[in-house]
Amino acid sequence: MITAILADDEPIIIKGLKKLIPWEQQGIRIVGEAWTGRGLMELIERERPSLVITDISMPDGTGIDVIKEIERRGLRTKVIFISAYQEFSYAKEALALGAVDYLVKPIEKDLLLDAVQRAVSELMEESEEQHSKSKLAVYEHKDRKTQLEELFDRLLDGDIRQADAEEKLRSLHSGCIHNCYTVLLMEPEQPADDSRWGEHEKRLLLFAVGNMAEELMRRSSAGMILRKGDRLCAVVNHKDETRMEGLADDIIRNAEIYLKIVLTVGIGEQVYGAEGIKGSYRTAAEALGQAFFSGVGKSIIWSGDYKAAPVTERELGDSRQSALQALLAKDRSRLTVELDRLLGLIAGYSAGSREKAVMACYATLIEWSEGLEEVGIMQGEAGTKDQGHLTAMQAVGRYEELLEYVREMADELFRRLSTGGSGKDTQQLLTVKEFIETHYMENITLEGVASKIYMNPYYFSSFFKKHTQMNFKQYLTKVRMKQAVKLLLQTDMMVYEIAEKVGYNNARQFSDMFKKYYGKLPQEYRTQNGPKM
Repeated sequence: MITAILADDEPIIIKGLKKLIPWEQQGIRIVGEAWTGRGLMELIERERPSLVITDISMPDGTGIDVIKEIERRGLRTKVIFISAYQEFSYAKEALALGAVDYLVKPIEKDLLLDAVQRAVSELMEESEEQHSKSKLAVYEHKDRKTQLEELFDRLLDGDIRQADAEEKLRSLHSGCIHNCYTVLLMEPEQPADDSRWGEHEKRLLLFAVGNMAEELMRRSSAGMILRKGDRLCAVVNHKDETRMEGLADDIIRNAEIYLKIVLTVGIGEQVYGAEGIKGSYRTAAEALGQAFFSGVGKSIIWSGDYKAAPVTERELGDSRQSALQALLAKDRSRLTVELDRLLGLIAGYSAGSREKAVMACYATLIEWSEGLEEVGIMQGEAGTKDQGHLTAMQAVGRYEELLEYVREMADELFRRLSTGGSGKDTQQLLTVKEFIETHYMENITLEGVASKIYMNPYYFSSFFKKHTQMNFKQYLTKVRMKQAVKLLLQTDMMVYEIAEKVGYNNARQFSDMFKKYYGKLPQEYRTQNGPKM
């Protein structure tokens, strides 16, 4: 089955793409989703998909950068671009670089289906052409080691049948006589101030590490060491009872003693038969990715446990709000408790994914900024929406550094609130907005809300408009419409049900208000902004 990755910096776009066409009927399995250019390249490196459908403009790397990197690495991945930018220059460059198609949002189902079917046809034609060539004729002109390296590289990519691979292993006298295989993925720590890490020096150092690792591996096992980018990959063939932790630790120790470098090793899942090597490689990469959370300079054994995220988006959102409330209350001890809890939830939510951890922390800063602006505090000052925060967080090398960045931002916000003051008016406004945000679905009135802060209704009306630049009814409508849009785009609820959920007893009145607010009736808005984007 053809594998595919979907990428867009808006999760709702990815959700819409998944629903827009019957992927399984086209023989396609979606194996990953990405929200940044870097995250997309990491997924492509790990999954080696046949097809990528991506927004051409994303944080931390454009689609053009991605397709150039795919070409540079010699991958056979087909790319379909989507974009909100209807600029010919983008389309021209994308198609010139070999993209299958360039689709402009909102995406039409038939256009996407046509582009996907053309990509599938191209993949099938290339596959048939590749298989029609006689690889045996090519192998005859290569030495045995080169042939083995090429064979193991194909096994890592999963583009050779097990029977053919095992026959070739026998004919090349590879020494792989056991049924068990485990992949070790080795990554040297790269200090920024170390002059050895120019491209030439890096190549020599990886060569030295490879030789050392191969010598250790040959003492009790067979296999091959290959370079994969800035990493080394050891495909180890061993007895069933042999565990790889000892070999990995020996490699790490020797790298430190003789080469004076810090080496981290990801140990993949033990598999049976050459056909499983691709899966062991993928899990070795996942294990190595855990170094971001657990630290470098050691061996990390793959475990499927961290793949399931026990923390939900809702739990994360609630915790962010609790920390924000502690900030607004200028309660240092409460903020410390809430921040510790939030950062613990982010660890669980990330489930071993560096990108998810970064994006969860970045979303936290954005939500805090928006929350402060909502009550008129520090509008335009905190700057947490600035792309610089995302760039800075993506550059950190350790999870602890990421958490420290969030703590520092929380401290900065706390200092600004403490020195700038929020005053009695702000506290009252915060109380009012909290009440509206949690009771908008009820029949709340200006008089009822004014009583929550013990204020005369007439004075409250003036007070509210002064601090929000809109009257109470306008603000209540804004909150209700905002919630209505969420329900329209994220649920299958009927319009009359949504009307009741956001505080309208009359569906017609709700529809009229929605059209006045957004220029479209609810169902029209859903059709134009829902799964078809």
